[in-house]
Amino acid sequence: MNKVQNNGLRLYTLASSEQIIDLNKFKIKHYTHFDKKIPVERVIDNIASPDWVTRHGFYPFIHFKLTFYKYNKIEREKKEKSRDLYYASHIDSYIFKYYGDMLNHRYNEVANKLEINEVATAYRNNHNGKCNIHFAKEVIDFIKEQKKAFIYVADFDSFFDNLDHRYLKEKLKYVLDEDKLPDDYYALFKNVTQFNWVDKEIIEEVLKKKYKSNEKIKERTKLRYFDEKEFRKFKKSNKKIVHTNKKGFGIPQGAGVSSVFSNIYLIDFDKQINEYVRLYNGIYRRYCDDLIIIIPFEDEVKEYHYNDHIKFIEKVYGGICRLKIQPEKTEKRIYDNNQIYDESLRPSKLDYLGFVFDGINVKIREKSLFKYYSRAYKNVRLSNWKSNEYGRIKYRKNLYKLYSHLGKNKNGYGNFLSYVTKSQEIFDTSGSTNNLMENQVKNHWKYINRKLDFPKK
Repeated sequence: MNKVQNNGLRLYTLASSEQIIDLNKFKIKHYTHFDKKIPVERVIDNIASPDWVTRHGFYPFIHFKLTFYKYNKIEREKKEKSRDLYYASHIDSYIFKYYGDMLNHRYNEVANKLEINEVATAYRNNHNGKCNIHFAKEVIDFIKEQKKAFIYVADFDSFFDNLDHRYLKEKLKYVLDEDKLPDDYYALFKNVTQFNWVDKEIIEEVLKKKYKSNEKIKERTKLRYFDEKEFRKFKKSNKKIVHTNKKGFGIPQGAGVSSVFSNIYLIDFDKQINEYVRLYNGIYRRYCDDLIIIIPFEDEVKEYHYNDHIKFIEKVYGGICRLKIQPEKTEKRIYDNNQIYDESLRPSKLDYLGFVFDGINVKIREKSLFKYYSRAYKNVRLSNWKSNEYGRIKYRKNLYKLYSHLGKNKNGYGNFLSYVTKSQEIFDTSGSTNNLMENQVKNHWKYINRKLDFPKK
């Protein structure tokens, strides 16, 4: 690998490619793991060395369950859901990201050759800062350009958990144009497919037993959970502590390379669906495991039969290893005369990438608003408790920063209202829809403040 200096940015050129990797995007993560936090500049020469990566001993992932709530607008209640999350050690996360960027460049080349570059919209490094808002607008604008159109929306069931290892390996060899995976890529592939992990709660139990108090644990784990000697002892203490994926399928969604693996896995699926849809002058887009197909038609709506399209889609995904579409999340819609209809030709809406479209109006998805207000009101209760406990209202600062217009431009990141404004601005640009995003949150200040208590004297 050759180092290149350009306007103060640290860049690495890729072998067999004119593309470059920007090391400024390799940020130090502040979580605690089995190794120390370290700047990428100190390890990049190792990471960029195939021989070093081949010999590298990867740490186990740390696993925990993320519990969250999803709002069901039909039943008008929130339901508890959980998701298994895995995060890699600091050095391993750099390796995953570095190889993920290299594979992304290779995938882009293949996608261009197969004429599917516009299909996969998530986890790409050639979309020039575009996000889900831009991709949702593209799809909705295309629908508005049609007189009539058939719309098919679906997502894959437990996508990352079901990726078949042998099939993925063949697709990786295809993208790399190799008969056999190079040793460094095989080491990467092996540690993402046959991955090891340790449950975070086990680590916490060991630390509590050893250090007794939370203060001592916090002080001891500023740099890492264990030093190398302690880590070896930790692994040997119980053979069941370190788990290994031996199923022949599934990869951890948290690995930096998993996202590009998912796009590579679906190359054949994307190619076949895209070729079919283009025959009908339609478009096909996929955002990770969420896919949408729009096919224009001229028949009378009541006489239009879209079952042939459904059969073809089912035939294609049925031919890809372990690929399953969730029937309960599959939607079939018809667009006609500025109205979205369901399968029974009743007025309906299209829900796509966080936006809801009825044929004229575009709004933020209702469950996104539900999540925003739920979190805001939880913060309100915390602020009320602190204000009443200490007789001061300064504890509202964080509330306003995270959930009101006062925090929209804070530290370059903003908050949910920043996202709403950005959505409004993007959809208002050369569009033919009536966009109501900012209207949906115009009363947020009133709703939040009327729940706030004044300190009791």
